[in-house]
Amino acid sequence: MRQIACMLLMGLLLTACVSSGGNEPGFKKPSAAEKAKQLSQIKTQLAITYMNNGDYRLGVDAIDEALKIDSRSVNAWLVRAQIWQYLKEVGKAEDSFNRALALAPESAEVNNNYGWFVCEIKKQPAESIAYFNKALTDPTYPTPEIAQLNKGICTSRMGQYQMARTYFERALAANPQFIVAHKEMARNALAAGKNSEADYLFRQYQNQVNNLQADDLLLGWKIARSMGNTQAAYEYEAQLRTKYPYSAELEQISTGH
Repeated sequence: MRQIACMLLMGLLLTACVSSGGNEPGFKKPSAAEKAKQLSQIKTQLAITYMNNGDYRLGVDAIDEALKIDSRSVNAWLVRAQIWQYLKEVGKAEDSFNRALALAPESAEVNNNYGWFVCEIKKQPAESIAYFNKALTDPTYPTPEIAQLNKGICTSRMGQYQMARTYFERALAANPQFIVAHKEMARNALAAGKNSEADYLFRQYQNQVNNLQADDLLLGWKIARSMGNTQAAYEYEAQLRTKYPYSAELEQISTGH
């Protein structure tokens, strides 16, 4: 993500530099509105870079500057929503999403991101489905597997486990390399009480990743416990204690919540 943000930022900077000068025959200087849009894009990419580096204060400053320059930038409103969502400022995040939706109500990216916000942050999975569906109606949406995955996760949280599996399978059909779908299928199977299936699916996922993250290890621990495999559960917990000693996932194991 940091490399992508830097590449986008470099591209925008080069575009701005090329557009700001040049007296070649036939060269058309950008208008004031075009210059403002370019500057807003640069500020937005700076905000992404700051966010990826964990500097949310500078990220907030940069994205607010971007929106002062161009208040109709949908991407800037989405970045602002993401920053405030991470900082658990739900009201500010929702306000940003609403501004993005008002500007681009048909946008697949806006609808998918807001749907996840409704499901994950507002804890309203049933209400989120309409936004994922809206995203998936766009035939030009380049990453439909993400909306299908999110739809599956939120459907699983409603207890509709078979339907959720269908959405995970659709995510894999859209992108067979989208291996996180195997992980969420495993989580869904565990919630449905299909422990052996959850174990099989999680092993498929585990075989395709180099390093298990904290959430992966917690899920592996839960599945091992459900199978009565105390040794495997101990190994997952040991990895959590070694790699992620201050994680919320380890706290769940330690406190039983």
